[in-house]
Amino acid sequence: MKLNIVSLDNPFPPNYGGVIDIFYKLKSLYDQGCKIYLHCFYSDRIPNVGLECYCEEVYYYQRRSLIISVLSASFPFVVASRYSKKLIKNLSKNSYPILFDGLQSSLVSREREFKRRKKYLRLHNVESNYMKQLSKAETGWARKIGLRLDSYKYKVFEKKLKQYEAIFTISKPDQKFYQNFHNNVYLLNALHGHTRIKSCMGFGDYILYHGNFDVSENFKAARFLIENIFNNIPFPIKIAGKNALKKLQSLTKNTNIEIINNPDKEKMERLISEAHINILPTFQSTGVKLKLINSLFLGRHCIVNDAMTAPVPILNKLCIVSSSIDEFINNIAQAIKLPFSKKNTKHRKDVLLKHFNDLENSKVLIDQIFNK
Repeated sequence: MKLNIVSLDNPFPPNYGGVIDIFYKLKSLYDQGCKIYLHCFYSDRIPNVGLECYCEEVYYYQRRSLIISVLSASFPFVVASRYSKKLIKNLSKNSYPILFDGLQSSLVSREREFKRRKKYLRLHNVESNYMKQLSKAETGWARKIGLRLDSYKYKVFEKKLKQYEAIFTISKPDQKFYQNFHNNVYLLNALHGHTRIKSCMGFGDYILYHGNFDVSENFKAARFLIENIFNNIPFPIKIAGKNALKKLQSLTKNTNIEIINNPDKEKMERLISEAHINILPTFQSTGVKLKLINSLFLGRHCIVNDAMTAPVPILNKLCIVSSSIDEFINNIAQAIKLPFSKKNTKHRKDVLLKHFNDLENSKVLIDQIFNK
């Protein structure tokens, strides 16, 4: 089994949603004997060691500049910035199938050099919806307009999928959407690297919200929590994530909220594990939030809103779902009094190890790419 993977970003270290799925996908494929030729686009996540041990070859391609990408007016910026003639040349060195991991990485799939190649596409969201929701959460007008424009461009781009043998979506709602444009659309649940439930029993020390605060959706969720919920909770509160201090310092002034800025993977996992409650609202219901999967494998009680579990409704039974500000406050007040128990852990094992098993889920790829 030999496979080219074209990744939308450098997946190492696996420390945010999209690259977590990419990294543990290639690791699981490697563990099952697949020889991987990895092609990574990057901007700020510069090439480093950490991938070579899983791959036959690793190639890196710097994303194109904003000006050049904008000139490619018919494509979304995040797609146009990932066009590379060097990538076309390197993919042409062999005849192995190509998995484009992320619609953002897929522009070269339309090139004539690959007309007869077996090509597959892994999708992380309904990108037109995702960009539209990010636009709504954005406060800067220039970026808001840019995201809305990309949403319109994606509506056209994401319908032209006939060149792929099969498509793999991250949730059932996404699968249903893309079945309008392709006959072979398969559910491939998010891969994450966890093999067992590590949640601690008893009580934790604080409430945690975490995320990448360069993403407008996470900033919006943090502001919602700070302004509507955390000020009403007499319990230690922590907010952790990328650029948390820069984005949230002014909002948390004169509060009891502790900001943990740019924690590494190990520290973030420890923060999730030691919390009594991981609170995870979202205003974006497309795709699957890897931070929820991580919190269910590592943490105690998870309090979410409906949008967080909408893509994977089966996770409702593992979370405390809140539909309003009052419900969030009441559910927190109740959960603070409840120790996390062996019964909670068993429920998580029954669901997560069945539906979010990396080994079994990567076999979906192997079956479609190599066993058809």
